[in-house]
Amino acid sequence: MELQVVKNEVIKLIDIALSEDIGKGDITSEACIDDDASLTAKLILKQHGKLAGLPFLATIFQHVDPRITLDLYVREGSEHSAGTIIGSVSGPARGIMSAELVALNIVQHASGIASTTALYVEQVAGFPCEILDTRKTLPGLRYLEKYAVKIGGGHNHRYGLDEKFVINKKHLSFLAKTSKSPIKEAVKRARKYRPGINVEIAVESLDLIEEALAAEADIIMLERMTIPQVCQAVKIINHRARVEFKGCVTLETVLAFAQTGVDGISIKDLTHSIQDLDIRLKF
Repeated sequence: MELQVVKNEVIKLIDIALSEDIGKGDITSEACIDDDASLTAKLILKQHGKLAGLPFLATIFQHVDPRITLDLYVREGSEHSAGTIIGSVSGPARGIMSAELVALNIVQHASGIASTTALYVEQVAGFPCEILDTRKTLPGLRYLEKYAVKIGGGHNHRYGLDEKFVINKKHLSFLAKTSKSPIKEAVKRARKYRPGINVEIAVESLDLIEEALAAEADIIMLERMTIPQVCQAVKIINHRARVEFKGCVTLETVLAFAQTGVDGISIKDLTHSIQDLDIRLKF
């Protein structure tokens, strides 16, 4: 996915978030803060982590009031300790206070994802194994969350159902009603429907691997297998297809799965139920 496309989608998200939060106006700030009042506030990192979403901060503040300026002291994707001053925001006090929550929500969430992803990437350093995200993203936040995964050093599995074929148990169960070789039939149909797009087959047992290879699947996704089973599967496939694993993977177990020789590991926890990174705006 092109970066500009991602940025355009995040800007749409920002428009929705600001409209949702401010509504017809920040009546508290309008009542308590003089129209000509100005201030400078500091963005402060309250815990160690990798920063993501910084390029969107200026868009958020200036959407509320174009007179607001943002100075960043650190780079996107850089890692810092608690207490680091990320940057400063200056301009009309009302506008800064009105935009504060949306700005923090965006950068905290993106940074939490980038920080978690970076931890997984660090665990598998030295192995030719990619850390992949999934489609388990919060509604409306997919582009931001997948962008943050890449900032953390991870890779995007696919943005949506229209990007590549992923044939799994539900598709094979349906085709099994009319075909003796549902994997072969599924791959054939996919190739005919949209030539030139990678076809991935998800398998939950070793028995299905040879059929997936015979069907010439581009990618074989091993699901819910033990580490010994994954090792055996990688030997059977023997570089005849890309191999990915998807299952219950944690920071404690990801290295063991990488050591099996898989090319990628999909981890839903990169974007699902993630803990945001603590960042504050200090007035």
